[in-house]
Amino acid sequence: MVINLSNRKNTQGQWNVNPKKQNWFRNRDFRAAIDWAVDRKNMVQNIAQGVAQPLFTAESLNSIYLNEYIKGHSMDKSIAKKCLNKAGFKTVDGILFDKYGNRVEFDLYTNAGALEREAIGVMIKQDLEELGMKVNFKPIEFNSLVNKLSNTNEWDMAIMGLTGSPLEPHDGKNVWLSNGPLHLFNQRPRNYKVDDLFTWEKELDRIFEQGALKLDYKDRKALYDKYQAIVYNEKPMIYLYSPMRII
Repeated sequence: MVINLSNRKNTQGQWNVNPKKQNWFRNRDFRAAIDWAVDRKNMVQNIAQGVAQPLFTAESLNSIYLNEYIKGHSMDKSIAKKCLNKAGFKTVDGILFDKYGNRVEFDLYTNAGALEREAIGVMIKQDLEELGMKVNFKPIEFNSLVNKLSNTNEWDMAIMGLTGSPLEPHDGKNVWLSNGPLHLFNQRPRNYKVDDLFTWEKELDRIFEQGALKLDYKDRKALYDKYQAIVYNEKPMIYLYSPMRII
């Protein structure tokens, strides 16, 4: 599940993301609350029929570059609520408000017809509404979803799958480099000149630039372990589960 961290305007001078939502999405504790609230084990059991495992990293479980030190965690709504409290959110009569009194409500997209993702969206909606959030789950036609994510950049959150090589993490550079065409969570227009990168985005740039120059597996493994740790800690994307490969 990818979260739109954009704080920029489109060519018409309109915000890509509503400013009040920017305050939520760009707050790490808010993203952590979502991460703790999602019931991955339930998804594995009921959607993947048990033929999967919960996923917490940007590399799949069969990758030779998987960061084995990232163990993840079970769903825990009490910790999720603590994260929200830390970020200044309050629950009144079961409804979540930010510190300015705005009700927490946002849209969650996926591509219609992808039954697995539609089922995931229903579960996420239920999990987050237990925290008092209002989630407008909107499966839409695939090309419309791609247009939102890649062109208009006018969306809040989306469920999707990004495939990658279990042998070469540099294949994901389009997602993690700050100027990458698939840097969905904070996508910038082509030839964008303003330096508004998060500190951790700059670190991801450095890691992928260095990783492309290293030839030794151990040197590269250390770099790519670090990038996975950054993504796990900052949570611009919240990973859900990885299918098992049975051979």
